[in-house]
Amino acid sequence: MLNSTTLHNWDALDEAAVRAGGYLAKPKRPLVIEYDYRAMTKYSREKGISMMDLTDEELKRFEYAVPLVYA
Repeated sequence: MLNSTTLHNWDALDEAAVRAGGYLAKPKRPLVIEYDYRAMTKYSREKGISMMDLTDEELKRFEYAVPLVYA
């Protein structure tokens, strides 16, 4: 059974969601993806390609496991 504080908090959340135009949720991924640019530069030089030409799979190698910042 829910206590009155939890019910009050849920009501406040519902009201805030209505004012915002819908429910808000924490993103599963950070809005800003941080890359290890030093490692990316080294890899690009070794492969003889521009960092702009890296594939999505290659870019994933250089993402920090724990993002440094959230937007």
